[in-house]
Amino acid sequence: MSALLEVRGLTVCHGQLEAVKGVSLSVSPGEVLGIIGANGAGKSTLLRTIAGLHKPSSGAVLLDGVAITRLAPEKRVAAGIVLVPEGRRLFGSLNVEENLLAGCYRARPGPWTMARVLAMFPWMATRRRQPASQLSGGEQQAVAIARALLANPRLLMLDEPSLGLAPVPLQRIYAVLPELVEAGLGVLLVEQDVRQALKVSARVQCLLEGRQTLAGVPAELDFEQIEAAYFGMTRKKGA
Repeated sequence: MSALLEVRGLTVCHGQLEAVKGVSLSVSPGEVLGIIGANGAGKSTLLRTIAGLHKPSSGAVLLDGVAITRLAPEKRVAAGIVLVPEGRRLFGSLNVEENLLAGCYRARPGPWTMARVLAMFPWMATRRRQPASQLSGGEQQAVAIARALLANPRLLMLDEPSLGLAPVPLQRIYAVLPELVEAGLGVLLVEQDVRQALKVSARVQCLLEGRQTLAGVPAELDFEQIEAAYFGMTRKKGA
């Protein structure tokens, strides 16, 4: 299957700091690509650059083989690239329904409707008038994902969806992922929770200080490979 998204040799700088260094990746429709790495590895910068919120100093971002490297963020949303940012970023003064409706701005035509996302997260229907600021962390993450789906993305980017969540709400969030994949969405998932990323991703890539240090299929990677890529160290023989 041809790639939905391609990133080729992307380098992104924050002032004199190279936050992302020559990273390449691809995501196909119906595939989850997991990006793992410690704090400061460049994962969020990578997603924000794909979303158009940072300008790369070199490299290219392509959608369906067409370069969109200089395309404005709102036009990327209209083309089908949607980011669920780290920390959810809901409008706390708005209620659940108003936050969801914000996802319809610049939305593409497509199958994700208010009725469909409310069916995916049934509790929202009865609490649609509740201020977002009164929701739990897991509920806020669910609203953030539902809001993104209402834009009818082709590529959904999830930045640290497990951040601050207890195991039960985390499981509920990840329970919707198979439905998204079955619907043909490409998913680019950034996670510090390595076990969770390995569990749900078809492929994973690891970043360390902005560089790619590992790429592969989870079942083919062992603990020592992942540890070395994540922390930038190797075990001594006999240790």
